[in-house]
Amino acid sequence: ARSSFHSQETMTTPPEAAKLASEANACFVDEDYETALDLYNQAIQIAPQAADLYVSRAAVHLKNDDFTSAIADTNKAVTLDPNNSKAYLRKGVACFNMEEYATAKAAFEKGKELDPNNAQFKTWIRKCNAELEDEMVGEDTAAAAPPPAAAAPAPAPAPVPVPPPKKPVSRFRHDFIQNQTHVTVTVYIKGANKENCVVTFDEQAMSLEWTLSSADSWQIAFDPLFDAIVPEESGVTFFNTKVEIKLKKKNQQKWDALEADASTKALDELTEEEIKQRRDYYPSSKAQGGAAKNWDKIVGELPEEKPEGEEALNSFFQQIYGRGNEEVRRAMNKSFQESGGTVLSTNWGEVGTKTVEGTPPQGLEMKKWSDLAK
Repeated sequence: ARSSFHSQETMTTPPEAAKLASEANACFVDEDYETALDLYNQAIQIAPQAADLYVSRAAVHLKNDDFTSAIADTNKAVTLDPNNSKAYLRKGVACFNMEEYATAKAAFEKGKELDPNNAQFKTWIRKCNAELEDEMVGEDTAAAAPPPAAAAPAPAPAPVPVPPPKKPVSRFRHDFIQNQTHVTVTVYIKGANKENCVVTFDEQAMSLEWTLSSADSWQIAFDPLFDAIVPEESGVTFFNTKVEIKLKKKNQQKWDALEADASTKALDELTEEEIKQRRDYYPSSKAQGGAAKNWDKIVGELPEEKPEGEEALNSFFQQIYGRGNEEVRRAMNKSFQESGGTVLSTNWGEVGTKTVEGTPPQGLEMKKWSDLAK
């Protein structure tokens, strides 16, 4: 059983909203963003003062490239909870993708003040500085250019058909984990199988090519790898929504990255110029003729957010609820609701035949929601 408590000043999310948020989180992990958004909408209707719900919904908006809605949700979250560092992080990411680099930097700096140990803020602030420097260089160059000389009008040339620009293809989202002997790379693509996807291993390189049709294919490559591998002992496994590639290490040492290039150097050790030099590019619609950026590469450089403390504990119980059978879920709902949020049991045989009494920690007093509203 799990015990928790809340004071009169700090209200917990009502059980109905918490349940919807848990289901939304599961859909988010499964990349079902449409359902996740709908469930977060319902949860917010029940608990409109819960800042974390707006922060979570902002993450869905970011996945859907709806940056304006993400900013609106994060602004609401910081209004409700000015110390919510994650709200500032997601606001900054949304502003960055809208090329509002000054606003993004301000959000990241505020988040860093609240959570100085989160390395993501430092990473994003450096990226904002690099973009702002690019903009200043472009403005200076435009101001220094002489006005074009007047020229006699020339006869209009015959119109030449211009092919439509090719749509940019982003790199697959991927991550990796490792142990002493192997590195496992996960590439998140749906529908890949051994018939249409080929993975090639070399001692210092690995590549994947996914053929969608006779005229369309996507590729990802790591060359050179951080260290040598044993190609004949490496392999690949296909799933419905991802491909797992297992690389056998030739030398039993820790890999700091997948590729042996500048990205293996810690971000804190990089200068502003080194960050600019290591960028990955692909075509986009950046204004004023500036160099386009590979946003997938930028996001891929960020360390994955891992829950800690109370968030990690809540995530653990959400997993139990999501994977449990009907009796486990009934037990959790009944014990949580009847005890006022102070007991969480998974044993239906224990709680199914009686009312679950609240058991607050020593020195605290149980109060009903109806009493708090008086």
